[in-house]
Amino acid sequence: MATGKPRLNDGLMRFGIMWPNTPSQNVMSRVVADRNPDVLDLDVHMELARTCERIGLDFAFFADSYTVNGPAGVAAGHGEPRLYAPIWAVAVIAATRRLGVVTTLHTRYLPAPVIARLGANLDAMSKGRWGWNMVPGVKPAEVALFGLEGELAHERRYDQAGQTLGAVKALWSAGAASMAGPAPVQRPHPVIFNPGVSPAGLDLIATECDYGFSAVVDDQAEVRSAVGRLAERAATAGRPDGEVALVGSIGVVLGSSAAEAEDKRAWFEANVDLPAAAGFAEFFMRSSQTYQELFKGQDTETVARKIGFGVGNTVLGGTAEQVAEQFIELSRATGMRHFLLLPFLWAPPEIEAYGEIFGHLRKAGVWLPPSDRGWSW
Repeated sequence: MATGKPRLNDGLMRFGIMWPNTPSQNVMSRVVADRNPDVLDLDVHMELARTCERIGLDFAFFADSYTVNGPAGVAAGHGEPRLYAPIWAVAVIAATRRLGVVTTLHTRYLPAPVIARLGANLDAMSKGRWGWNMVPGVKPAEVALFGLEGELAHERRYDQAGQTLGAVKALWSAGAASMAGPAPVQRPHPVIFNPGVSPAGLDLIATECDYGFSAVVDDQAEVRSAVGRLAERAATAGRPDGEVALVGSIGVVLGSSAAEAEDKRAWFEANVDLPAAAGFAEFFMRSSQTYQELFKGQDTETVARKIGFGVGNTVLGGTAEQVAEQFIELSRATGMRHFLLLPFLWAPPEIEAYGEIFGHLRKAGVWLPPSDRGWSW
């Protein structure tokens, strides 16, 4: 009987990809959006999934939101149309055999039995390679869409998320005795991600989740601090060393030479729609304690430019060998070993090039193909 993707703390790097769920997910730019494939083309998504599995990525990560961005963001190809994570993840599951598939399901908007049943079916369908990105849900527009009342305080938001998570785990443990099957394949439960590096978020990750998820920012001391704070909280919660890890989202611009990579980066930056990026940055800085912490003290234009290209994350650049070296140095400086790649141009041939980075990491002894480590998380 299939047991799914095992969890293995082996000290090696792992990589996922932020799945493209909108025309230009990680650059606020109509020009970039028009260079990408049709986001509603199912065949493209299935080919992209096969590419990701072939080159050695560990998982596909589906972010999600229920409401459209502002008009400027939509005009820039960011946020509309937006794929619904649990539906489109099925295409990736069907196209692959070993790739992990992580989908966002919001604890404030969906009742625990709905989350539990969706997750159990996705885990059974994938033969045990599904993961849940557990997001509390914070957008005022989404609260209004669901007919909910008021905005929850930050700590209350995480209290509610923890209660829902506990109920979901209980339903998964009970199996068909209380909820229609199938039951999840992974035991004791599917892999659980949670975004955020606030104290409340880290406490929930350390006690109840498998992975935290946060931006990799240019201030490596801040990244190292987040990694260390999570490790301390996990140890206090009695979790074995390495059982809980922080996954960092990060951009990459590859070229056949350093000069070509720099030219590509300049093209992306020149085509950022700054007014749209400023609006998106304002939302993040208003609603996300994590982003407030990561970008504290930075002026509005600087934050807008960082949000506009890379959604506030560090963007590495150079040849595949140079980028591999940058990942190694970043990991040494911060203690982070798990990364979520943010594609800017996401047609399958663009993603295929990431495989060259992994080859250099393998030579350095910090990465192995998933097939050589049991396709483990």
